[in-house]
Amino acid sequence: IEKHGIVDGIYRLSGIASNIQKLRHEFDSEQIPDLTKDIYIQDIHCVGSLCKLYFRELPNPLLTYQLYEKFSDAVSAATDEERLVKIHDVIQQLPPPHYRS
Repeated sequence: IEKHGIVDGIYRLSGIASNIQKLRHEFDSEQIPDLTKDIYIQDIHCVGSLCKLYFRELPNPLLTYQLYEKFSDAVSAATDEERLVKIHDVIQQLPPPHYRS
């Protein structure tokens, strides 16, 4: 996305709905999409839009509800070093499928 994006805020911009659906169909049919196709290069925002859609549709967020307070506390740590250690500790508590993602 960043290699082919040419504007600031690339993750905030939405892709063309039909391109997002084509890309989603490729993933849903368990194909490995060719993100170098002209259709995706010309509308690189559809890739970011599909990623956001995927995370939005998860039944439990990637950073689970159960660990939300711990993540919140970790990012509020006073120093960068302390923040890094605390975030690492919370990430280690994620369920295996979430950790692998």
